[in-house]
Amino acid sequence: DVQVVSTDENQVLLALQEWYQTDTYNLYESDQQGVYYSIVLENVRSTKQPEENVLIDVLEVRGIKGVFLANQKADGKVMTLITYNKGRDWEPLAPPTTDMNGKPVNCKQPDCHLHLHLRWADNPYVSGTVHTKDSAPGLIMGAGNLGSQLVEYKEEMYITSDCGKTWRQVFEEEHHILYLDHGGVIVAIKDTSIPLKILK
Repeated sequence: DVQVVSTDENQVLLALQEWYQTDTYNLYESDQQGVYYSIVLENVRSTKQPEENVLIDVLEVRGIKGVFLANQKADGKVMTLITYNKGRDWEPLAPPTTDMNGKPVNCKQPDCHLHLHLRWADNPYVSGTVHTKDSAPGLIMGAGNLGSQLVEYKEEMYITSDCGKTWRQVFEEEHHILYLDHGGVIVAIKDTSIPLKILK
């Protein structure tokens, strides 16, 4: 199975499921002519949705070319990685130094990083989307957790305004996000599984 992830800058980034993979894909990048491909990241998490649709846990960050987030599955653990050069180099997300109340967090690299739910989540109460927008370059917001791996039942909200170099926690639970005024205004609506008010 093959899925095209991006066709920016005269190069193709695609996800290919090899014969030995069941719930992961490998990412390949083409040369400028689109003829030769080389592998840029192995074992990106995937899942089958209803009606046999497959979602691959890789996300192109809008507003800045060549930036992608991916959830890699290795040894039963899922870790979030970021690239700033269209897959040539990948690195984990640096954890924030303090929580939303300004208290120091006990999360030090290389054993602890920030992990985000990208395109989907095993937990049905987590929307699994990272928010980016072309008109707000460098601004990324998403739900996830701090630790050695992505945990499905954790849904704290984190934000970066420098395209993933530094992060800070903004909420302890997931919110739906809207960017206004090129990211100058962020509207956050608390996510809930039950209606807050029923209009008749």
